[in-house]
Amino acid sequence: MRLIHIGQALSLLSLASASALPAPASWSQWNDCLPSDLATQIANGFLSLISAYDNKTANALLADSFVDTSDSINYLAGIPLGNPTFPVKAAFEQGQGFQPPVPISLLKVDAVTCDGVIAFRWVGYPASGKIEVKGINILYTINGGDKQSVGPGGWQISQVFSEFNSAAWIVDLGLPCNPPPATPGA
Repeated sequence: MRLIHIGQALSLLSLASASALPAPASWSQWNDCLPSDLATQIANGFLSLISAYDNKTANALLADSFVDTSDSINYLAGIPLGNPTFPVKAAFEQGQGFQPPVPISLLKVDAVTCDGVIAFRWVGYPASGKIEVKGINILYTINGGDKQSVGPGGWQISQVFSEFNSAAWIVDLGLPCNPPPATPGA
C-alpha cells in the first residue's frame, strides 16, 4: 500500500472538485457585470438629483419601476416608518423637483455587485451648510440590454435604500432636536 502525502491528497481533492464543477460557457459572462466606473457614474448621477435636480437626468437614470425607501426621509416628512418614501418614479420626480438644492458629494463607492447593486457613502450640507450630514445608499439597478451604458437601454436605478443622520439634518434646518437623556451607566 502506498501512502499519499497530505499535500498530494489536497491537490488531488481540489483537482477532483474543480473538474466536478461546470465550466463557464465563456469568459464573456464577466462583460455582463456592472462596471465599477459606471457604478460611480450612477451614484454621482443620483446625488446630482439631490444637489441640482433635473428632469432629463431623472428620466434617464431612474427606471420606470423606481421605488425609493428611507426611514430618515420618512421621519422628516411625517411618513410612517417602513413605508416607501417615493413609491413610484413620478412621486420622486415631483417631490425632489420641488426641494431646494442640497450640496452633496460622493465620499466613496464601497461595493458593486456583478448584478448591479451599488453601496456608497455621501456627505451633504442641507440648509445652513454648517453641519455635515453623512449617509449611505444602496442602489439596485436593472439593465435594459446595453451593459456598457447608463440610461434607457443600459443601467438604470430601480430601487433606492437611503439612510442618514436625520437629527443633524433637523439641527441644520434650525429646528430643535434634543438628544434623549443620558442613560446611567452607559
